[in-house]
Amino acid sequence: MFLRNDLLQYNAPRRRTMRVLWIDPARTMAWLFDMDGKGCDVESARIQDLEADLASGRARRMADDPWLVVADQGAVKPGHLALRDRAWAIVSALTADEPGIYEARRRGQMIADYTARHGVSHPTIYRYLRRYWQRGQTPNALLPDYSNSGARGKTRSSTAGIKRGRPRRDGASPGINVDEPMRRVFRVAAATYAGTRFSRRGAYESMLREFFSERRVLPETLQVVRGAAREAVPSFGQFSYWLDQCRILRGTPRPLPLPPHALVDAEGRPGAAFQVAAVRADVQLLGSDRRRLAGRPVIYLVSDMFSGMVTGFHVSLEAPAWRHALLALANCAADKPRQALRHGRAIAAQDWPCRHLPERLLVPGALAGGGDGGRALQDNFGVRCLTGIPAEVPARTALERRFGLLRADAPALSAELGPLDGALELHQLRRLVIDAILEHNLQGDGRGAAPLQLWDWGMRERGAALKQYAEDLVRCALLPLQDALVTEEGISLNGQLYTCAKAVEERWFDRARQRGRWVVRLACDEQEPECVYLPDPAAPMRFHACQPVQRGVIAAQPFARPEAPARRPQTAAPYGSFERIVAGFVN
Repeated sequence: MFLRNDLLQYNAPRRRTMRVLWIDPARTMAWLFDMDGKGCDVESARIQDLEADLASGRARRMADDPWLVVADQGAVKPGHLALRDRAWAIVSALTADEPGIYEARRRGQMIADYTARHGVSHPTIYRYLRRYWQRGQTPNALLPDYSNSGARGKTRSSTAGIKRGRPRRDGASPGINVDEPMRRVFRVAAATYAGTRFSRRGAYESMLREFFSERRVLPETLQVVRGAAREAVPSFGQFSYWLDQCRILRGTPRPLPLPPHALVDAEGRPGAAFQVAAVRADVQLLGSDRRRLAGRPVIYLVSDMFSGMVTGFHVSLEAPAWRHALLALANCAADKPRQALRHGRAIAAQDWPCRHLPERLLVPGALAGGGDGGRALQDNFGVRCLTGIPAEVPARTALERRFGLLRADAPALSAELGPLDGALELHQLRRLVIDAILEHNLQGDGRGAAPLQLWDWGMRERGAALKQYAEDLVRCALLPLQDALVTEEGISLNGQLYTCAKAVEERWFDRARQRGRWVVRLACDEQEPECVYLPDPAAPMRFHACQPVQRGVIAAQPFARPEAPARRPQTAAPYGSFERIVAGFVN
């Protein structure tokens, strides 16, 4: 049953909210006002059509009215009450004629007559009507909006040489303006703070050390040289204010599920097709030694074409290539809560419920030139690769809140250091990418349903074309193979030693000590040395996970010989006899 002032929210064909202004006595027609419209237009609709919209899920009734004005009469200034009463005298006279005031031609005549009699301008009367209809059709809806003066809640733009805000006291430094690049630094500093428990003061002091000291790079060695702290730095109050203002410390809430009969324009279903996009982050990272620049990384994002959900990602410091796109696809099968926890982010499985491979994978032509053209994907997992035009980067808005973005083929190094350059490592950037992906999946672009809502709705209502395999199996099959050397100290690869269950069971390290070293093939990602696999050549699609070991650990373990069966005592045999040779071989 519809009532006056009910709010109906529609998501399609465009997102808007309608207020029920009036219902005729026969309850067959209703007049609706668009809350986001620019004018005073009123629409008529049949009650049975509105009921059908609610039943089908095309519209939902809002429980709360965020536009309703409720004021404490004793706290309102007398001057504001006088302005309200003047506006109410005009509005009450006009709205007494219902439904005439809701019909465009009749409304125009009524306003023209009122203007001629009382001398009030047309724009003023239309402004009063709009405010009255938008805010709940009460006299207090016409209270003036002086609380909005000064652009309260809006971010002011800064002007070079002019400091916003009140002057500092006691002759302190005037401080600096906080613009968008500075807010990026705040967001990054809060996300990468490495304290055992988050502390605003600790994050602020860490930010000053990492991002607000003089830094320059030596062109010959790419070494980053740090100097003294800068004089112009943001205050702790500014840092704390923007943490709250931008809601940096608050996680993105999980959206409510779409109703079963929601109107979804997207065709297909989850997993019918994924697409790969590559973009370069405008952040020059440090190497693992935190002394030299490693360059700007390339971020690979895999997204579901039905919902827009980002299902996997990969970050690489190498040039854009097919093998890195494969690693982003391999990440689609990863356990996302466990992956996020490795980077210091605790999430629920429902926040990122993607552990699947698709039916088809669309790859930009610039990335599809290498490798086997996706033959291994199709043969092993039934994923068909198609070459297409470069896809729009998903989660672009969320990523750009943290750092700038460049084309994937942009230069990896620059002589000039930006605000974030020379301060972050690869694993810290991965944490920022995870935060941006979660923000995108749970919130979207704000113009429609969030990707998570579409993903869950599609899984329920249209089924899924998704395939699920063990995470390690997918990674092992898609990681590039490299030659490694089996030594008495372990399996050596890129200066790191590894061991695995197969090597221990078959006593590889003892054999290497006694008979010499040999080469095996390992599947690995050079940027994640902890994820290494030994494919089993005797059993296709089987592998053995390898674990890093410290040098000298395996060599220090005692060599345990298998016990030989007891032999009866024998008399001495001449040198070179068969028994002597066999005994020497066993011992």
